[in-house]
Amino acid sequence: MPRSRLIMPEQAHQPERVLIEDRPHIAFVFTQMWRLILMALVLWGVLRWFGMLTGHGVYVQLSWLPIGLIAVRFMLGWLDWLNRRHMLTESIIMVETGIIRKVRVEIPLRRVQHTILVRPFGERLMGIGSIGVTSAGTGGVDLVWRGVEHPQRVLDTIRAQVQRMSTLGSGKQVTPVIGIVGGIGSGKSTVARAFEELGCLVSDSDASVRQIMQEPGVQKTLRSWWGDRVIDSKGQVDRSAIAQIVFESEIERRKLEGLIHPLVHQRRHELIDRARKEGVQGVIVDAPLLFEAGVDSECDAVVFVDTPRETRLARVKSARGWDDRELDRREKTQLGLEEKRKRSDYVLSNTGLPEELHGRVARVLGAIQKDLRDRQTSG
Repeated sequence: MPRSRLIMPEQAHQPERVLIEDRPHIAFVFTQMWRLILMALVLWGVLRWFGMLTGHGVYVQLSWLPIGLIAVRFMLGWLDWLNRRHMLTESIIMVETGIIRKVRVEIPLRRVQHTILVRPFGERLMGIGSIGVTSAGTGGVDLVWRGVEHPQRVLDTIRAQVQRMSTLGSGKQVTPVIGIVGGIGSGKSTVARAFEELGCLVSDSDASVRQIMQEPGVQKTLRSWWGDRVIDSKGQVDRSAIAQIVFESEIERRKLEGLIHPLVHQRRHELIDRARKEGVQGVIVDAPLLFEAGVDSECDAVVFVDTPRETRLARVKSARGWDDRELDRREKTQLGLEEKRKRSDYVLSNTGLPEELHGRVARVLGAIQKDLRDRQTSG
């Protein structure tokens, strides 16, 4: 859902980042007409039955009228779906509707008073929902997003951005730096993406390392240390060969860390500085060795991702081909899970449905932001 492009909303003074841009799920078309479909099918059956009972072919012919009505209603519903658009930017929420006459409603997020989620039977059946927004001074629902896929997740994103705008207006905007830790295969990257959907920026240390290792100066240094065996046939750094070297030698591991970690640190701080200038919801530091490398000292809070061992083992078996012995061997090179849990500020369970995880992440983000604001006020 997060977007990197910029737009100029009608009520904005400068381009803004688009957080959500979508139209209703296609199931929206059917949820709007399921009663008509049911009644038309019953009428079709009754007319055909009566025609066969009486021997009058006219009733059989008339039975196709309800089917034609369904087809016409479907075409109108499809055109309605095609012309609906939902958008959330940094400062406004918008809906655009209309087949012949376009209607566009924009509400500044600073004026949003309430957001509600409604899921009638048909929408629940299809896994979608409708989100309503009320604004100051109207006393009614001013804007509705219909047929929203993953409605609770989208609602959490809207509420987080509304909260951000309210804190900006009160001068209490904060951008916490949040570290994520957990066992191998615990789903730290999934949690980081959930934070990202709520308006945070993610500092992915693994991605930074991959990019840094392809820099010509870094490649030259690695080749001088370990020769051509760490360069693959395409002239790129062979990360698996390097992993084998540093896994077997503590000295070589520390040498590599001394080269790479300062560069990762520099990139991370450039991202944090940019995030604070832009006033985003937070910066998520997804680093495999957050405590071991001392990166927790740069964080306002650390979140431990709690996932059962059997779930983690199933994931690494599927994704990496590891067995339980390999998982144990790898985890012994890191700080123990109980120690990570004790040193963390929050524990986040990564079990259940994705919607449940998204809700937990939203609550943790809100708690961290509140705690940081309180600390800044008391300080």
